[in-house]
Amino acid sequence: MRVLIVDDHPIARQGLATLVRGALRVEGIIEVDNAHDALVAARRDQPGLILLDMKIPGVSQPSVLCTQLRLAAQQARIAMVTAFDEADLIKGCLAAGADACLLKDTAMIDMRKALQDVVAGKRVIDPRIAQTLASDHVRVLRGEPSTVELSARERDVLELLAEGCSNRLIAERLFIAETTVKGYVSNLLDKLGARSRLQAVIKASEQGLL
Repeated sequence: MRVLIVDDHPIARQGLATLVRGALRVEGIIEVDNAHDALVAARRDQPGLILLDMKIPGVSQPSVLCTQLRLAAQQARIAMVTAFDEADLIKGCLAAGADACLLKDTAMIDMRKALQDVVAGKRVIDPRIAQTLASDHVRVLRGEPSTVELSARERDVLELLAEGCSNRLIAERLFIAETTVKGYVSNLLDKLGARSRLQAVIKASEQGLL
C-alpha cells in the first residue's frame, strides 16, 4: 500500500511518515506540501491511504480538496490530521468523503492504532473532536445558536480586520509571518461562515465578538 502525506510543514510530514512506517506495511510514502501536487500524486500513485492536513496554503475550504482527492483516488482511505478542532470544517470534510479525523497531538501509540483502524475500514474520529461535534448537534436539536469560539490570536487578527488592515499590516502589527495571517483570516472566515473579510467583521459584530 502506498501512503500520501499532504502537509506544508516538513517536520510534520517526517513525523507522520515515521508513524506510518511503524504502524503499517507500506510500499512507499509520497510527501507533498500543496494541493496541486497532492492531486497529481493521488491520480498518479493511487495511494491506499491519504493523510491530509486541515490547513493547506491556497485552500480556503479543506472539504473541497477532500472531495477532489476522493475523486482522484477513489479506493483511498482519507484521514484528516490536524492541530485544529473546528467543528464546521471537520463536518464539511467528513461529508466530503473523509474517513477519519485525527489530532496531531495524539499520543504515538494511539495514533498508530488509529491509522491501523482507518486502513481496516473503520471510521475514526478523535474523542475530543467527537465531543465537539456532539455538543454542536445537541445545540442544534435544542434550537440554540451555535457559539463561535476564537483564540486570543484570532481575536487580535479580527480586531485588525475591523480596522481595515491588510494582511501585510496585520503581520507587521502582530510580528508574525504574512502567510500565518492568511491562515488566521481563512480560519475566521470558516468559523464565522463568511465569504469576505468585510462580511466576517459584520458577522463578528452581530455576534458580539467585536
